[in-house]
Amino acid sequence: MAGLWEFPGGKVESGERPEDSLIRELHEELGISVKIECLAPLTFASHAYEDFHLLMPLFICRRWSGTVTGREGQAIKWVKAVRLRDYPMPAADIPLIPHLIDIA
Repeated sequence: MAGLWEFPGGKVESGERPEDSLIRELHEELGISVKIECLAPLTFASHAYEDFHLLMPLFICRRWSGTVTGREGQAIKWVKAVRLRDYPMPAADIPLIPHLIDIA
């Protein structure tokens, strides 16, 4: 979804658990290493797009190693949860914002 601000992550590959997929994607997209014990499930989104249905878990990660860098040319910005609505996001991501505000 080019041009939109998204939570990091991606498709779960065959044989992967969602946590394993997120760890792989965080390394590929952001250049950071995360251990599975540093992930905590928070909630999930279920959204029907025109050509596919998305079921997306949202995890909290408060500890990682490495420096967060946009390795795929994407912009990176740290923002407070209450400011997330100021950024254009995919429709599936928007309902997740209140859950992040609640824990902030």
